[in-house]
Amino acid sequence: MKIPLHTRLRGLTGFFSRNKNLLIPLVLFLLVELAALAGVFVRPELALYDSWFRLQGVRDPGRQVAVVAVDEPSIKELGPLAWPRKVHAQLLEKLREARVVAFDIVFDAPTTPADDRSFAAAIAKHGGVVLASQFSFEENGSGEMEQVFQAPLPEFMEGAAGLGFVNMPTDVDGVVRRVTMVDVNTFEIPFPCLSLASAMTASGMNPAQIELEPGCLRVAGGNIPVDGVNRAMIDFWGPQGTFKTYGYADVLRGKYPPEEFKDKIVLVGVTTPAAHDEKPTPYTTSNMIISGSIETPGVEIHASAVQSFLDGHWYRPVHPLVNIVFLFIAGMATALAVGGRGPWRGIAGALAVVAVSGVLVYGLWWQGRRWLNFAAPLALIFITYVLVTASDFILAEMGRRRTRALFSRYVSPAVVEELMADPDSVSLGGQRRDLTIMFVDIRGFTAYSENKAPEQVVNRLNEYLTAMTEVIFRHGGTLDKYLGDGLMAIYGAPIQLPDHVQRAIRTAVEIQEVVERLNNSWAEKGEPPLKIGVGINTGSVLVGNVGSPERMDYTVIGEDVNLASRVEGLTKTFGALVIISERSVRVLEARGESTRELEYLGTAEVKGFTLPIGVYTVPDRRTGKFYA
Repeated sequence: MKIPLHTRLRGLTGFFSRNKNLLIPLVLFLLVELAALAGVFVRPELALYDSWFRLQGVRDPGRQVAVVAVDEPSIKELGPLAWPRKVHAQLLEKLREARVVAFDIVFDAPTTPADDRSFAAAIAKHGGVVLASQFSFEENGSGEMEQVFQAPLPEFMEGAAGLGFVNMPTDVDGVVRRVTMVDVNTFEIPFPCLSLASAMTASGMNPAQIELEPGCLRVAGGNIPVDGVNRAMIDFWGPQGTFKTYGYADVLRGKYPPEEFKDKIVLVGVTTPAAHDEKPTPYTTSNMIISGSIETPGVEIHASAVQSFLDGHWYRPVHPLVNIVFLFIAGMATALAVGGRGPWRGIAGALAVVAVSGVLVYGLWWQGRRWLNFAAPLALIFITYVLVTASDFILAEMGRRRTRALFSRYVSPAVVEELMADPDSVSLGGQRRDLTIMFVDIRGFTAYSENKAPEQVVNRLNEYLTAMTEVIFRHGGTLDKYLGDGLMAIYGAPIQLPDHVQRAIRTAVEIQEVVERLNNSWAEKGEPPLKIGVGINTGSVLVGNVGSPERMDYTVIGEDVNLASRVEGLTKTFGALVIISERSVRVLEARGESTRELEYLGTAEVKGFTLPIGVYTVPDRRTGKFYA
């Protein structure tokens, strides 16, 4: 059998509403993860990584590593670059107490023979000099680009304690966060960078002790985590000037005694902007002048790498699977924290998830030196908040419209608005509750209908039912259903009414008064009068929606519903148009409400009930007699 489209749509809507807190974050997780794999979050992740450094502030790197800067004052004093090699020889004499002196300057071209001999002798005499080399790309004879190794002059290398390349990679945003530790394309063994060569020389190691494994560089028992192209994520202690820096000319003229540099690793390099050897690091901010966090000279970045080796401080990304799991948990946690809580409590829940996630990510970075991605989870958290909140609103609005459409048939517009203002006050799925049920029926309507045109009967019946419905609504009752020439109403649902018995009794009285006015109007038209019997009973019943998804009614089910119908039938037995069961009267007495206006009629056997039922009526307040 073919299922109707509206039924399928209703089923899908129901499935979505029941599982939206699972479906929405799951779909968003897949979309965000695909975006992450496509590289959408690379730059934001890098920016967040930098923010962790700035969050922890500037730290003291210690005094093991120092920088001798070829700075502007030195150039003014010693003249423009390049200085004669004998000047560097004089510097090495001043730094004779240093454990290692590493030059971030490539001495690959000869100058005057005397100067070169003087510098070579100074290198050999010191015994701890590490020289710089670099890789460059040049066009060969066939027009292809090829890598060229620029090494220091052989006479300098003879007395040098180490050699390392100074090439420094940057990430996609141009920031230096990693250092290429070794080159494996030029020599038979891994060739170290300048910082690694300097640290190894200070520790008495040589390049032959380097062991390269997938994801790890082993140096004399120590492990340096590296990526697929042998880059390590170094630690940074602060912006430019964080490491102890001495002016080249100040050292040369003897401002500092040789003991100042005893056992230190000293890196010598150019720090002037004209050298174009400055790079942004995690401490470099976008507004470099205002913040003071300007780009860092390459020699200071080498110093950070040396200090990272000495301290064993290396950062590493977590396994990609960990990032995926963290992203999934962030999305699910947000859906749980946001779903069904409204926009304001929802945003508080989302911010709580952000706070907990941020503390976790920063703590892992700070204590474990593990880099857990946070940009993609942040995006997922806020997108989940928006969509879950929007879906809550849409589903709630759909529910309100269904509720309005459902109850507008049963209760007054004022009650509908009250339901809309407090939708939690009604349970549409079925709920046991103490209610008052009222049945209303026309006496002798079948006989009246004989030999009359159907249109005439229907018109009079509609006029009567309209008037009865208005009375019921006026007293806060709910119209359960029309029963041919009668009707059924309940009091106390969907909105709970503590005085539901009194409301039903007042309704019964007003029905008799309204019918009297209708009879007077009909008499003027030559129509016979009608008599209306009303039966009232109170008890515990099940109230809620009954029916199929295509058609359902809000109604009540239970023994006391049947009794209310039977009580209405007793109006014929006792000759009173309003009959109230003893169960309703007991509820009034339990609440301490007066029952003096009620008149006891006696007891009666009721079909389906073993014991007789006591019944009461309410007199006409104008005549003192009960309605008959």
